[in-house]
Amino acid sequence: MTEPAFIEVLKVKDGVFINPQPHFERIFRTTLHFFSQPLAVKLTDNIVPTELRSGVVKCRIVYSKQVISIDFEPYTMRNIRSLAIIESDTIDYSYKYRNRDAINELLSQQGDCDDILIVKNSLVTDTSYSNVVFKDLDGALYTPKSTLLAGTKRQKLLAEGIIKEKEIRVNDIKSYLGVYLINAMIDIEDKIFVDTDAIL
Repeated sequence: MTEPAFIEVLKVKDGVFINPQPHFERIFRTTLHFFSQPLAVKLTDNIVPTELRSGVVKCRIVYSKQVISIDFEPYTMRNIRSLAIIESDTIDYSYKYRNRDAINELLSQQGDCDDILIVKNSLVTDTSYSNVVFKDLDGALYTPKSTLLAGTKRQKLLAEGIIKEKEIRVNDIKSYLGVYLINAMIDIEDKIFVDTDAIL
């Protein structure tokens, strides 16, 4: 049986890794769980290619028992303005697997929407590539407790008290103004926001 492989994505801004420690900790936990031998990864800013030391850059680490590859590329923010609600009660993405076949299968059902909002057992989880943060009528921010993958940006915002966890059912969506998409590359301030009317 082939060993599972995983990915970790880190944000680099002007040649500096942003909030890297939680990513290293997730690699450590993941390898400890699957291989009983943790992999300790430490990256220093000087490994960022010279030509990519300005602007926002995506660092992608692929690993199994050992690091398989580390790649850097300029990052372009996706413009997400609509989400298709797709239900799957069997989806499991509690670890950041390199194999995304299950998510891609759901993504193939997006129709004309820019991305999908995955619902599992009637509970809202994530999009195909991000955690979500719902904004209510008072401006309060909530992230679903039932997330598929507890992302590093989500953890940081929870720790800072900027967002709170809440069980959000598919029927609750209409009671919110809309939803922010967040991940290691995307902050709330980037305003990748989908109005409730565009969640179909």
